[in-house]
Amino acid sequence: MSQPTYSLIFRGDLVPGFTAADVKAHLARLFKAGPETIDKLFNGRPLAIKKGLAKAQAEQLQATLAKLGAQVVLKAEGEVDAPPAPAPQADEAVSSPVSAGADWSLAPMEGNLVKEHEREKKQAVQVSVDHLSLKPAQGNLIEEGERSHTQAVTVEVPDWKLD
Repeated sequence: MSQPTYSLIFRGDLVPGFTAADVKAHLARLFKAGPETIDKLFNGRPLAIKKGLAKAQAEQLQATLAKLGAQVVLKAEGEVDAPPAPAPQADEAVSSPVSAGADWSLAPMEGNLVKEHEREKKQAVQVSVDHLSLKPAQGNLIEEGERSHTQAVTVEVPDWKLD
């Protein structure tokens, strides 16, 4: 029986503490590839960087890529992506939010999540400002006629002697 082989899957996730520019530069040097080739790796879709590796080779390359700032997932070849796990029921306790999505990353993503053609186009609106004016920054901003006049309240305070 033959040994199982593994692929290294990369989606563009970064190890915390690394910037996308640094990781792109490291990957370009490692794979001896141009910037346009490396940019294709950071599109958010899973992409097999290397296929047909023995488990030891795959783990070694995974560790090397992690040192360079790229998070990769080891996947046995021929393995079908498992369907997403069902959401926990209300009565099931989840030990921590991290355990529910252990492969999540809080590393900053560069670029926009919505592609340009997916954005909703807004029509420019003209607002009339003819009725607005600016007053010089001297004196009161409110005209005397705009003030509300209220009568002062009379308060009687007894003359208490506190000894």
